[in-house]
Amino acid sequence: MPRESSGSKPASLRSARNYLRKRGIHTGLTNSLLADRAMARGIELHPDSQQRLTMTLGGTLRRFNGAQTNLNGALARRCALHKDITSRLLRSYGLRAPENAVFSAGEAERAWAWAEAIAPVVVKPNSGGSGELVHLNIDDRDAFHAAFTAVSDQAREVLVEQFVDGEEHRVLMVYGKVAAAARRLPANVIGDGRHTVEHLITAKNRARVRSKNPTHFELVIDELTHRELARQQLTLESVPPAGERVWLRSNSNVHSGGDGVDATDELLPDEIELAERAVRAIPGLRLAGLDMLLPRGGRGSAPSILEINSSPMISGHHFPWEGQERDVAGMLIDAMSGAGRTTS
Repeated sequence: MPRESSGSKPASLRSARNYLRKRGIHTGLTNSLLADRAMARGIELHPDSQQRLTMTLGGTLRRFNGAQTNLNGALARRCALHKDITSRLLRSYGLRAPENAVFSAGEAERAWAWAEAIAPVVVKPNSGGSGELVHLNIDDRDAFHAAFTAVSDQAREVLVEQFVDGEEHRVLMVYGKVAAAARRLPANVIGDGRHTVEHLITAKNRARVRSKNPTHFELVIDELTHRELARQQLTLESVPPAGERVWLRSNSNVHSGGDGVDATDELLPDEIELAERAVRAIPGLRLAGLDMLLPRGGRGSAPSILEINSSPMISGHHFPWEGQERDVAGMLIDAMSGAGRTTS
């Protein structure tokens, strides 16, 4: 269950939210966290014409509307927006990132001709996109065509990428340094040897409601759930052995019931170095979320960078499902003020 530090007590956030509301500033969770930390440091906050949270730090006006901010430079935001550009840029600096290529709708056969030589592959939108549109570990032509069609029906460009094994982590970078890391697990339940999968889902959803964790969502039962269970030769009526983790999704999106588990202290020196080199490769990238695949539990052989997000969600590190809360909002305010800053 999430551990809550004094910095994110509900009363503290309610006070910050009320402060923002009275001043006509958007009152989302990220804005409230940043406002709470800024107020504690005596920093004045103002709305702009679009009701964004604004503050002047280090002689520079900074704006926030949730994850959207002017903290990163325009070039950095454009580079991070397109996954293929990011990967190509990182590889040009000698950093480990999967090989990929972008295709348009109607190019499924051409895409498979490219992908077959490096299969298994991942098929997903080239920019943005829901985690439900990410198709992993595909090495069969028919499965590839089905995945390509599913993505191209929703996205203008389809990214086909070499599949890299490992455990997915989100590493938050603040002014070139690691601020926090979370291991991201797809929606799952853990067997107790007595109850069905459906009962375990219901019990976990009750725990979600009781926790009032604002960054974790209830598990859903839908076609994707049945498909993932079938892949494990399970159904909702199955009774998994005690301690066995049952996956309900193939992607780790917290909005579809995934778990964020704090892993900041688990990062190894070479993994931290790779993250820091990655953000240095993109000038003007001051706040970033790196999606990294790290070798854990016998999966993967070396750390690799999947994506760089220039508008990362910071609230998940304040409210992990398991593990220690990390005060990344406070770290960010201090870095913008110049305290311990290492990059401009």
